[in-house]
Amino acid sequence: VAAFTWAALEWILRKHASVLGFCSGAVAGLVVITPATGFVTAGGAVLIGVLAGVIPFLAVVYLKSKLGYDDALDTFGVHAVGGTLGAIMTGILATIDVNANLAINLKEVVGKTLLNEQFKAIGVTLALSIVATVIIAYAVKAIIGLRPTEEEEARGLDITDHGEEGYNYNS
Repeated sequence: VAAFTWAALEWILRKHASVLGFCSGAVAGLVVITPATGFVTAGGAVLIGVLAGVIPFLAVVYLKSKLGYDDALDTFGVHAVGGTLGAIMTGILATIDVNANLAINLKEVVGKTLLNEQFKAIGVTLALSIVATVIIAYAVKAIIGLRPTEEEEARGLDITDHGEEGYNYNS
């Protein structure tokens, strides 16, 4: 559902759908449905699929250009935004009709609703991800650097990083 939704948005906004967009939508759909698997109805899964095609698409297309961050693989828009959406939608759409384990008095166990618990989990995950990313980024920057030079980019990263051509266009 998410792949087709993403492609439909591309078709509407750009007058053509792309294979990359379709694949990004498929990955976004998998990311968003993962937390909800085994907790939502089929109708809930379809709704999640549609949202998984829309929200990460908007993050990739508009949020990235507005904030100006470098994300060639769109990992933030697809995985961070998509994963957060999946956690929220799980808190909203999870039902005991699908998973009887939710009937074990969630309010009595944790004193809150599942949606509140999902928001706490999102906060913890975000904090851990940010701290770990900053530590890793500083370590990589200190050891090998985070970006190639303009000369290396112009020459081609296959040559400068691996010492060989990735594609031989001269044959």
